Amino acid sequence: MSLLRLYPLMSFAVVLLAIVAQCLSQRNPWLLVLAGGLAALSRAISEGPRGVALPRAISLTLTCIALLWSASVASVDLSQPIPAIGQFVVWLTVIKLYERHTLENEAERLILALLLMVLACLISIDLLFGLLLLFWSGFGLITLMLFQLHCAAERQQLLRAQALSIAEPGSPQPVSGPGLRRHYRNISLVSLVLVFGLSAAAFLLFPRQLTSGLSTVALNTSGRAEVALSQGVDLLGATRISLSGAQVLSVGLTNEQGETIRLDRPLRLRGSVLTAYRGDGIWEISSWGPSNMELQADRWRTFPGPEDAPMVTQDFILDEPQEQILSMSVPVGIKADSSLTMEFRASSQTMGVARDSTPPMKYEIRAIPGPPLYLTPMPNRGVPGAEMIQPYANSRVQLLAISLLERAGVSTLPPENREERLAWNTRVTEVFERHLKYGEYQYTLDLTDVGSTTETSSIDPIERFLLRQKFGHCEYFASALVGLCHTVQVPARLVVGYVTNRYDELSQRYVVVRSDAHAWVEVLGVGPRWQVFDPTPPANVPGTREASMGPLDKITWFWRWLEGQWRFNVLGFDYETQLYLTENLMPGLRERISEAMVATGRWLERVQRSLGIGWLLYLVLAVILAAAMILMNRFYRSRRRSHRVLERVGLHDVSGRVAKELSARLGFYVDMLDLLQEAGHVKPDWQPPAAFAETLQQHHPRVACEVAGITASYYFCRYGEQALTESRTHEVKESMARLVEALGVKR
Repeated sequence: MSLLRLYPLMSFAVVLLAIVAQCLSQRNPWLLVLAGGLAALSRAISEGPRGVALPRAISLTLTCIALLWSASVASVDLSQPIPAIGQFVVWLTVIKLYERHTLENEAERLILALLLMVLACLISIDLLFGLLLLFWSGFGLITLMLFQLHCAAERQQLLRAQALSIAEPGSPQPVSGPGLRRHYRNISLVSLVLVFGLSAAAFLLFPRQLTSGLSTVALNTSGRAEVALSQGVDLLGATRISLSGAQVLSVGLTNEQGETIRLDRPLRLRGSVLTAYRGDGIWEISSWGPSNMELQADRWRTFPGPEDAPMVTQDFILDEPQEQILSMSVPVGIKADSSLTMEFRASSQTMGVARDSTPPMKYEIRAIPGPPLYLTPMPNRGVPGAEMIQPYANSRVQLLAISLLERAGVSTLPPENREERLAWNTRVTEVFERHLKYGEYQYTLDLTDVGSTTETSSIDPIERFLLRQKFGHCEYFASALVGLCHTVQVPARLVVGYVTNRYDELSQRYVVVRSDAHAWVEVLGVGPRWQVFDPTPPANVPGTREASMGPLDKITWFWRWLEGQWRFNVLGFDYETQLYLTENLMPGLRERISEAMVATGRWLERVQRSLGIGWLLYLVLAVILAAAMILMNRFYRSRRRSHRVLERVGLHDVSGRVAKELSARLGFYVDMLDLLQEAGHVKPDWQPPAAFAETLQQHHPRVACEVAGITASYYFCRYGEQALTESRTHEVKESMARLVEALGVKR
C-alpha cells in the first residue's frame, strides 16, 4: 500500500482519537457515544465517489446550534469554561468531517484535533489519557508529514489541470517506490526521536509545580457531592447501599529509620470524630476546639505531642478528594503537596480542610502509634469526659443500658475514684459491645424498610434500632453503642474513617477502596486515653473481610499505583522530584555543576584582574557576541536566498562555489518573478522564460517589454556563463524600475 493511500485513513484516525480523548478527559460517556459514533460514521457517508457532503448553509446552522449548546453548558459553572469549549470543538470537528473534503478542510480538521488534545490536557489527570496522548503525538506527527506529501500531490494535480484546461483535476496518483518509503521511514524515525527526546529533556530540565492543582481538577471532574467521607452521620436515610470497589487512596507506612511497615492488624484511618447529637439520628462534630492553620506547600507543620515517642510516617496518595485529612493515630506533623487552610481539632486529634480551601491530593503525616490522647477544655473538672457536648439522652435506651449492666453484674453507677471510673468505663462499654456484636442485631445495607411504618417512623433512629427494628449498617451499630454509653455517663464518641487490611506487596502500600468506609467508637479509658470499640459484627468490619487479591485485583491495584506515579511524579514533577531523580541516577552531579560554575567565575575574575580593564572586558565580549550574531544572521539569509534562487531557476543539483556564483548572477531574474507574482502574474514551472514573456505580450505589452529585456539578460548570464557587465547591470536596474512602475507595485 502506497503512502498516499495510507493518508486518508491515518488522518481520519488522528481526528477520531482526538474526539475520543476529549470525551475521556471529560468522563462524558454520552458525548463519547454520540459524537464518537457520528464521527465514525462520517467516513462511510461523506467520503468516496458517492459521498454526501453537508451544504455550507447547513454546516453553519449546525455550528451555531453547537455554539448555543456549549454556551448553555458553560453557564452552569462560569469558573470552569474548558469542558464547554471542549464540547463545542468536538461538535465542530464532527461537522467538519461531514463537509466537502478539500485541502483547507483537511488542514482545519487536523488543527481542530490538535486543539481537542490541548483542551483535554488542561482538564485530565488520568494515566489512560496520558498514554493516549503519547500515542497520538507520535501518530499525529507521522500523519502531519503525510499531509505535506498529500498537499504537494494535490497542488501538482491542480497545476496540471490548469495547464491542460481541465475543469476538475483527477485524483493524485499514489506515490510508490522503495526509495520513497525508505526515506519517509527514516525521516519519521529521526523526527520522532528528536521530538520526544527534546520534549523529555525539557521536561526534566524545567520542573513545574502542578500537584497543587490536581485536587482542583479532581473536584471539578467528580463534583463536591462525590467527596468520599462526610463530616457527619445521618441515620434517616432509607435506601439500599451498594459496596463500591473504586479505589479512594493508598497509604504507605514507614518508621523513623525509613523502613516500610506492615501492621499485624487492620489499619484504621480516623477521619471525623462526632460527639454532638443533634437529634433525629444526626451526629456532628462539636463546635469546641477547631483552630485554623495555614499550610505551605511541601513544608512540615508540627503539633504539640509527647517527647521521645516513636513516630510513624504515613504517605497518602488520594484518588478522590477528601474533606477530612486522615491519620491512623495522634498526628504530630503534616506536609501537603499544596498550600491550604486546615482545621486542627485538638480535642479529637483530627484534621480537616477549611471550607474555602481545596483538598490536597497528596500529603504526609507523622503520627504517634497508639490510642488518642485525652484533651479537655476544662482541665479543672474532676471527672474525665464530663464536658461531653450534646450527649445522647433517651429514657427507654437508658433503661435498656441499665438492664444490660445488671444482667452482667456491673455497677450501674460510676465510681467516685478517678482511676476506678476510667476502668468502669471500659467494663461498661464491653458489656454493650457484646450485646450489639453477638446479640440479635443484623447487619444489612438495605435500609428501605427502616421506619417504613407509621409507628416506627416517628421513633428516634437509635431507639428504633435498639428496641424495634434491629437491623442496620456500621453507623447504626456505632451510634447505638455511643447512645448506650451516654445514657449511663460514659464518655464516648463516634468515629468515621476507613478500615482495611488490603496490602499491595508490589508497591508496599495499603490500598483503600470506598467499601472500606466504616464507623466505630472511641471510649475514654485508663490513661486517660480513648480506646477503640467496634460493635459491628466481625464478619462485616471491612478490615476483617476477605481481602485477598486475585489476579484481576492485582492488575487493578497495579494500574492504580501507576496512576499515582503518573499524577505525582510526572504531572507533578517539581524541583524536589528533580533533585531526587538526579541524585539517584547521577550521584553528586549537582555538586559537580556548582563547583564548575564557581571555578568558572573565579577564572573570569582572575582574567579581569590580570588585564586590568574591569567591566570593559564584559562590554567588549558583548560587542563581539552581537557582531557574531549579526554575521551569522547575514550568512543564514545569504544561504537561504542562494538556495531559493537555484530552486526557482531549476538548478537543484549545483553546490559549492559554483552554486554561490550562479545564485549571485541569476538573483535579479528571481526578483523579477517575485514582482510579477506579487502583481498576480505567476510563471508556471513548466513554461520557458522566453515563452512566459511572449504570453504576457498578449495582455500586458508594457510589462512584457521589460520582462523580455530582463529575460534576455538572464539567458546571457545562465547560458553564456558570464556575469552581467556594468552596462547590462545598469540596464537591468532601469528595467526593474520601469517594471515596478508598470505593475503598480510598491517597493
